[in-house]
Amino acid sequence: MRLVLDSNEYIFAFGSTQRPACSVLIDTILSTHPNYSLRIPRLIVEEVGRHLTPEAFKEFMGLINSLTAIDENFVVPFELGARYEARGLKPADAFIAAYVEWTGAEVLVSENRHFLRHTSSLSFQILNADNCIKLLKAK
Repeated sequence: MRLVLDSNEYIFAFGSTQRPACSVLIDTILSTHPNYSLRIPRLIVEEVGRHLTPEAFKEFMGLINSLTAIDENFVVPFELGARYEARGLKPADAFIAAYVEWTGAEVLVSENRHFLRHTSSLSFQILNADNCIKLLKAK
């Protein structure tokens, strides 16, 4: 199963304000790789970098480099992002939704309430960390 984690998942796993579910989710993905794989765009890497200490960012990058490659933002077709903006998502959120669709990921994991409101008629599921852990353990 392919997953995309929103920046807040990494920030809450590696940052000074931690949420245990985010750390457990990262550990679950690490321990089951390649059964569950990650995709990540440059936009998320940059956002995470703005919120972590240099030491925590180095740890985050070690995780990313061990699991996946970073996709450049320009590879996502503009039209996909525009379609999600038309649905009411803010530009950055629209890009993330377009990225998830473009990668063919089955799940976007986010604590972002804006995403969680837009769960109907998407080609992927939107779950928070707690619900994603439950899904991964059920499989």
